[in-house]
Amino acid sequence: VREVRGDGKLVVYPEIQAFLADFSTQVDEVLLLKLIQFFEIANDAQKKANRTKPETEFKLTNRRLAYNPILVESIQIHKTQLNVSLIVSPVLEEDLMDIRTRLGLKSYLNFSDVSLDLSKYQASNEIAAPSTIQDNILRHYRTCAAGQKLKIVLNSEMTGNMGGLFQDLVSGLSVGLEGDVGGMVKNVAHGMSDTASKLSSTASTMLTYVSADETFRADRDRLRAARYQSSSASLRAGLMGLKSGILGGITSIPNQVQRGITEDGFSGGLTGLIKGVIGTVAKPAAGLLDFASGTTLAITQSTRSNQSIGEIKRVRLPRCCTGETLSPFSKDTAQGMATLWSLNKKSKNETFMSWSVINDTLKVLISSDRVRLIEKGSGNKVLKEIMLDNVGKCECCSKTSASGTEHILVIEVLDTLPRDSASRANVTVTREPGAKMMPYSSPRLTCNSDKTALKISQDIQYAIGLRQKAAFFVNVNYESR
Repeated sequence: VREVRGDGKLVVYPEIQAFLADFSTQVDEVLLLKLIQFFEIANDAQKKANRTKPETEFKLTNRRLAYNPILVESIQIHKTQLNVSLIVSPVLEEDLMDIRTRLGLKSYLNFSDVSLDLSKYQASNEIAAPSTIQDNILRHYRTCAAGQKLKIVLNSEMTGNMGGLFQDLVSGLSVGLEGDVGGMVKNVAHGMSDTASKLSSTASTMLTYVSADETFRADRDRLRAARYQSSSASLRAGLMGLKSGILGGITSIPNQVQRGITEDGFSGGLTGLIKGVIGTVAKPAAGLLDFASGTTLAITQSTRSNQSIGEIKRVRLPRCCTGETLSPFSKDTAQGMATLWSLNKKSKNETFMSWSVINDTLKVLISSDRVRLIEKGSGNKVLKEIMLDNVGKCECCSKTSASGTEHILVIEVLDTLPRDSASRANVTVTREPGAKMMPYSSPRLTCNSDKTALKISQDIQYAIGLRQKAAFFVNVNYESR
């Protein structure tokens, strides 16, 4: 925006220019519907909260949100290119299916790496509300995308991604002419395997519908949904599809006949017999095509230089959520929770509490069950585990010497076990209420600073307090009463 002039209620923008770099996007139907579901829930909660506000406040808010018209003398959004991929899930949960039906969304085709040319948008002397100008821009780009439907169809799974095959062949020949034989083989192998995978998957889908077995179709869709995770997952899904097709063909006649008799009697049995005979041929053929599709998809993913469609890679660790509210993301707490999961195999009986760096060689992981001292940079090697039930107290102290001041954290560990090692081997550490416990080991940890020592001490004491409070909770199983 070069200049803005205000004249009463009309805001004038002499010139607006936007330069967009070429960008890529990948749309997953399941993630998109879940995002819509999240915002619907958030909007419902906001509406319920707004019902408690006075009516006068509503009027002021609505008046405040009203958009005044603006004048844009010249607006230009320069030409750009959009690379888009769409992943349509064959199986949707019931709540997500309801959202798709309510919004009027149709079942679209799977397509990958479609390059859409978005032409330049230009307008002058527009007097309208900002929302109207935004609608005009969106309408322009919808028209651009609608005029390139042939590209989408050629890059869809139904046609075997012929557009992608042509691009791979052209790029392979170009790098081959430059002397890169390995790059040429890689590009050609990727295009051929991708096309073979998609065509065999389409043929397998058609045979699955011919078999008229909803159970077999649901199992196949579940296997297909997991094949985009990695090349090994694609090969595994292909083998499982082959197994499912062979077993489905063997049991097709008895299962269909039994189902038909149960639903419609004798006439249903005859119908089931016909379906069973068709399934005896169609199901093994579909399984064989699924195996071919999974194998060629594994080759496609292994020969592709960039990230494959559906193979979404995590860019950060999962957020640590220990309460009912969504806390801000913290890299340290996320790393601590990931470390706890790797140590306890994601056990639900142990909750993450704290993760801190003690010094240059040690870290401490505090959970609802124990304190772990972990060697830094050793791949989560646990040097010592201290059960919270055996922690007496934590103290921070400082020691001054000629070399400087050391900040020390002392963890007092209590012992109720026999003193001889032979008897200690068969005894489990427990802490009964009121039991007399003797201190036998007090790890002294040198911390980076007094704040670090104080924080770790407070975290351990807080975890002990929560564990002691949990001992007074009673779990009532209402189903057994």
